[in-house]
Amino acid sequence: MINSSIYLMAQRCNMSHAFICMLDLENKCHHMHCHREYLVILAVVSGLILCSTLAVVIWLLVYRRNKRRKRSRKLSNPAELALVPPSWKVFTREELKSITKNFSEGNRLLGDAKTGGTYSGLLLDGSRVAVKRLKRSSFQRKKEFYSEIGRVARLHHPNLVAVKGCCYDHGDRYIVYEFIVNGPLDRWLHHIPRGARSLDWAVRMKVAMTLAQGIAFLHDKVKPQVVHRDVRASNVLLDEDFGAHLMGVGLSKFVPWEVMHERRVMAGGTHGYLAPEFVYRNELTTKSDVYSFGVLLLEIISGRRPAQAVDSVRLAKHI
Repeated sequence: MINSSIYLMAQRCNMSHAFICMLDLENKCHHMHCHREYLVILAVVSGLILCSTLAVVIWLLVYRRNKRRKRSRKLSNPAELALVPPSWKVFTREELKSITKNFSEGNRLLGDAKTGGTYSGLLLDGSRVAVKRLKRSSFQRKKEFYSEIGRVARLHHPNLVAVKGCCYDHGDRYIVYEFIVNGPLDRWLHHIPRGARSLDWAVRMKVAMTLAQGIAFLHDKVKPQVVHRDVRASNVLLDEDFGAHLMGVGLSKFVPWEVMHERRVMAGGTHGYLAPEFVYRNELTTKSDVYSFGVLLLEIISGRRPAQAVDSVRLAKHI
């Protein structure tokens, strides 16, 4: 009796173990099926991400290519071609001494030893240039100087004096410009060359119109805008047809702060071209150039300097 009960219990135990084994087998199959589904989902998601990334990369490449094409088309316009940097050269000091005959007095065009002066020079190819010698400075480094000259040399316009090159030698700085035959407007307005006539009305209007075109180019065509900062009669050169060429674009950045400070202090006297906001608040905008151009226009029309002293005796007689 006891043995039979034990046998029955053993059979029941075996049956329960078989059921448990079946349950384990089903769980394993379920886990394997879930694992396969996970792998399929992961592969699909990875494929979508890869396709999206490739699509974005292809779109960026096409966008950049179209952008370059648009830029090349814009450069085909005459206004944009004016911004293409012309060929310019970095001269040595020995070369400049050679072409200016060691900066001789016979080659001096403007200025003196204190202000640096401007000298005429003759290149090896026979073309004439004007060499502007700046005052020695220990504040501006060679790399900075070349960078600024390169930026100015990119501004190429018929009514701007073209930059041919420059030189930096242990703080001594030189800018080489194209040579303009008839020299500065200041001389034709107030110190007429020997044997020459004063400018008639038609020539004065031509000077004003061509000068305005040069300033408009700096303000409207160049991006970002360029402020000349020093529009005055001595910075306007006249060619053989008396067309105006504006000189000294960016030159004010090379002038020491002390000189600019003196210029602001003297603005009420000899330097009447400067706008009041520059004199009193040191604010420089395109409006400052327009103000200076307006003063210069009055000087061209009247033939009088912007801050010319008035004889007190004559003034008393008129009163």
